[in-house]
Amino acid sequence: MRTLLVFTLSVGFLSATQPPHPRLFFPPDAVAPLKARIAADPLAKQLDATAIGQADACLTDRAVRYELADGKRLLSESRRAIRCVLLTAYAWRMTGDARYFERCVGELDAACAFKDWHPSHFLDVAEMATAVAIGYDWLYPKLSSEQRQRYEKALIADGLSAVANRKDGWWKGATNNWSQVCSGGMMLAADAVSEVDPVLSKSMIAHCRHLTQTCERFYKPEGAYPEGPAYWHYGTTYHVLAMALMERDEPLKLDPIWKMTGNFLLHATGSSGMPFNYADAGPGQAECSPAQTWLATRTHDPLAITAVRALLTRRFAPSEKHPPGDRFLPLTLLWLPAASPAPDPALHASFQGEQSLAFFRSDWSNNALWLGIKGGTPAASHGHMDCGSFVLDWAGSRWFHDLGSDDYNLPGYFGNQRFSYFRLQNLSHNTLIIGGKLQTPKAKPCPLTPIETRGTTASTTINLTNAYQGQCTQATRKVEFNAKPPQLNLTDHVLAPTGPVRWQAITDAKVSVAGPLATLEKDGHRLILTCASPTLVWHLADATSPNPAEKSNRNRQILSIEAPAAADLTLSVRIVAE
Repeated sequence: MRTLLVFTLSVGFLSATQPPHPRLFFPPDAVAPLKARIAADPLAKQLDATAIGQADACLTDRAVRYELADGKRLLSESRRAIRCVLLTAYAWRMTGDARYFERCVGELDAACAFKDWHPSHFLDVAEMATAVAIGYDWLYPKLSSEQRQRYEKALIADGLSAVANRKDGWWKGATNNWSQVCSGGMMLAADAVSEVDPVLSKSMIAHCRHLTQTCERFYKPEGAYPEGPAYWHYGTTYHVLAMALMERDEPLKLDPIWKMTGNFLLHATGSSGMPFNYADAGPGQAECSPAQTWLATRTHDPLAITAVRALLTRRFAPSEKHPPGDRFLPLTLLWLPAASPAPDPALHASFQGEQSLAFFRSDWSNNALWLGIKGGTPAASHGHMDCGSFVLDWAGSRWFHDLGSDDYNLPGYFGNQRFSYFRLQNLSHNTLIIGGKLQTPKAKPCPLTPIETRGTTASTTINLTNAYQGQCTQATRKVEFNAKPPQLNLTDHVLAPTGPVRWQAITDAKVSVAGPLATLEKDGHRLILTCASPTLVWHLADATSPNPAEKSNRNRQILSIEAPAAADLTLSVRIVAE
């Protein structure tokens, strides 16, 4: 017998009479206006054609199966279900073609035949519940009574009731992206079956609503997301699904932080089209999620609207190998904002918070010199020892890289072995190493100063002292960025270091070194690095991890220069773009 959840929190979100199905984001009266927008907006037309084309591919693809691909998670199958269900249900709603309906039913039947949705890793449950809730809702008018009952039973037994004995942090309070994803997925499931089990649904929605609202603190005080842009899309998409559901039944006043976080994501994407992938994130081109399109539409921010449309347009460029392919693609289209003229945003921006960041660019073209740099702390969720680390774009390419995350299944990756892995250490980031030691794993956040602008030069200083406890008495990194001509200075000031201080950066460019001068070349362009200390010499080393079980970091090299310990040490590097 399943256990009902009853919470003392009382809200009026679940009305006595719910709107009829379909009601999750795509009610019947939204179809005709969407078709009209697709006919009038070339970008919407491209997104629609992509979604239909991907739905066609799903017709011959396999259905989900109970398979823990990595031995620990059903998550890849849950995400597969979301992608197939949303694409085929969307295609059926837009075309009426029965092939899409039958394929979506096949996916729902397969998911609902599982013994469970793997509640020991609850993200698996939350994402599978999302797929089944939306599929059930969008197909509802044509489903048989037997099909409806099958999907309702699974949503209650494998979704909502699986929450009953949760003891993990995501359910107790706002901890990280898990809180957003799990509460958002459960909220959708509860709404979908609210007529079937109103007691369970009401208590679930009340708790999830409260938890979602509490998660707004992740973006405070200025919009930066502690877990990086990749997890921004993941957590914020589910946060937005919850907010869109709330807004269906009652007015929703958005906190100004939602406009600020859109601004953060805009600045955190480099001129190469790649975001600053700090924390546990892989490198690659920026995607556009429904979180971005919903927020841009809802905040009416011209800068966010222009940025979202520009990002999607770039993904359709002939030079791009892959058009937009997010598993929530139909929702990205449903919430796509209409074009709105906007001036270029500021060239530079900083964001305080648990992971403080600053961004600089010479202009807003795809060929600009762009720098992203951070303070912050390794102690943040998914954090790395990357205090003071930076990434740099020039002439449409990334020149200095963050290697990204490693295999989550490595022993102790999220436990006491986390910082034994190369990719998570400062030894693999574009920052300082003092005496060959690691940064302080539980350091208090390293703040940065507000950006100051003088003429074409903008600057900020990061206080890194917290990250090097016991290794020096003070450490700062100052950025001086010049837009014209495109160049920058990085000046590190370290008091009483306990050993030599190494400056380093990871690159995939062709490198040649000559004493204090290093020349990087790529695609007909160059970066010239000059160390202000003429007696120091640049070195080049392979970026391979010493542990063969970790990712190999092929085609990456570590460019470094090292200064001997001194009571008052200044290490200054000038980077000129040519």
